[in-house]
Amino acid sequence: MTKANSVDETEQSASVVSEENILSSERFWFALDRQLIGFGLRLILFLPGISFLTYFGALAFSSQSPEWWNRIEPTLNMSFAMALTSLTFVILFGYILTQTLHRHRVNLSIHNFKQEVELLNEQNLSVQSLHGYESLADYLNGVKSRHFLSLFFSVLSLLLIGIIFYVGIASLNGRILLLLSFSMVLLSLGQHIPTRSRPFNMDERTGLLDAYTPPIHPSTLETVFSDLVKTHMDPLLRSVYEIYSKEIESNIRKQIEPHFAREKLLMTLYRHSKGLDLQTMRSELLEVLTPKGLEYVENHPTFSMEEWLTIIDHIEGSCPAFFRMIGRIEEDIGAGRSPTTDEIVFEVDMENVVHERANLFTLIHNLSDAPRTIVLRVQSPDFRPHDLAMTYRLNPGERRWWSDSSLPVASEGDDDVLGLMSGLLRDGTVAWQSMLPERFGEATVSVRLEEQSGDLIIGRQINVRVRSKYLQRIRNSAALSSTLFGILGISLGIFIKISDILGNLGV
Repeated sequence: MTKANSVDETEQSASVVSEENILSSERFWFALDRQLIGFGLRLILFLPGISFLTYFGALAFSSQSPEWWNRIEPTLNMSFAMALTSLTFVILFGYILTQTLHRHRVNLSIHNFKQEVELLNEQNLSVQSLHGYESLADYLNGVKSRHFLSLFFSVLSLLLIGIIFYVGIASLNGRILLLLSFSMVLLSLGQHIPTRSRPFNMDERTGLLDAYTPPIHPSTLETVFSDLVKTHMDPLLRSVYEIYSKEIESNIRKQIEPHFAREKLLMTLYRHSKGLDLQTMRSELLEVLTPKGLEYVENHPTFSMEEWLTIIDHIEGSCPAFFRMIGRIEEDIGAGRSPTTDEIVFEVDMENVVHERANLFTLIHNLSDAPRTIVLRVQSPDFRPHDLAMTYRLNPGERRWWSDSSLPVASEGDDDVLGLMSGLLRDGTVAWQSMLPERFGEATVSVRLEEQSGDLIIGRQINVRVRSKYLQRIRNSAALSSTLFGILGISLGIFIKISDILGNLGV
């Protein structure tokens, strides 16, 4: 029995060492990729760009070398066009090398992703059942396939260049091979460029955030910050966050409601990302957490302070309207301004510039002592849905989450901006609607708060501009152009060769 246990322990330790080696390998290749290959110097784009010059130069001087080259040609025993072809060969070899390294790093990331999924499954955390896993896994596999095709086309391009050394650049076949090689490079770029829009890695715990696109989100946020965080987290992070949340709830001070504690925790972390000093952040967290809970937050292996700052920054970039909305409410609370009406807090915001879809956020809170039923109506001729109406029953809050006098951002107790904002988000109603634009240009959205009878309580009109993402449009255009010109070049080369054959046959 002891011998069997020792064998199991040896196998487990070997498995751990293997996983650590894979992870350290990805760390090395990811650092190299980030500094030189995929980003930083961007050799994977720079090298084929330089090769275009040598391709055109070799084709332009394929029949005759420039006069100044006549003094060098006897020494090298090579025409100017063949010299440029040789340089192209070297550049393409470097391009293939960078592609191989980049593809190796991507494959390591995908391998580590699958290993992490299996590890979580062993801990009875089924990541595959989480919403959004299939789309993320499909995207990662799609990127892997595109990198394979990109490398395949670049290798074909290099082989065609190699044949030119035997055929000669001055012949028609040599020029056709040069054209086909150039077309293969274009096809290679057409496969690689789309993979740059959503990069990913497993070296960083937040390395999947940019690659993950939330398929759906709740229309009414119950626990606002927590729902936002879980919506934007990739399935791996989300599964760990569920355990993290349960551990936090076990370390909440007595008589503190768990939802309020969780919202204040996330609100405080958000304020810390905006400049709240570390000491004040700790004192605010100790109002809802035990010392053990604070230690757990500060020393968590996955959700460290640095990772939280990255996550919050990612969410803020995806939903700027929400943070702009709560920022205005915080300013009103801090300055002691009166709410929108005496009985209802109403605030709404939406992106100024809309890409693909618009995120419309609305916060409603009943300040009175009696429940109210209201209708939130969203109307726009430029977005779908054109007319949306939602009925909400607003229960009175446990306390009046507002102040008629100015308050500090953070102080002892909940009578500060952080405390009131956390309570307002907990007891208030936050609606999150995705509006799909129907055209580019100027657009308007009307948001109305009505009684059930249809009487208007308060309304807002928002003017936005709808346009495509500039960088994404450039990438899509470049990928499409590269693919089309690559296919056109191959077709032209085949057409020229067939015409030559038919001409020699006298047809």
